[in-house]
Amino acid sequence: MGAVWTLIKFLLLLAIAAVGAFFALENSQQVTVDFILFQSTAMNLGLWLMIFLVAGCLLGLLASSVLITYYRRKLARAAKRD
Repeated sequence: MGAVWTLIKFLLLLAIAAVGAFFALENSQQVTVDFILFQSTAMNLGLWLMIFLVAGCLLGLLASSVLITYYRRKLARAAKRD
């Protein structure tokens, strides 16, 4: 049963990578991004969008993990008191 789940995860990851590659190829316009302190080099629009998508997902995971840690500690303290 574990091999089936591993195969499903691999195929899902492969499908996501294929969609991402197709997305990057379809958005091939060269753009530069102006950040607050500097200007980036010219890269494909699809690549920039993928970079910002990954950065946003990582920031969301970080924010949610902080909240989860806070509530787990709060729950552990409440359980310890009882």
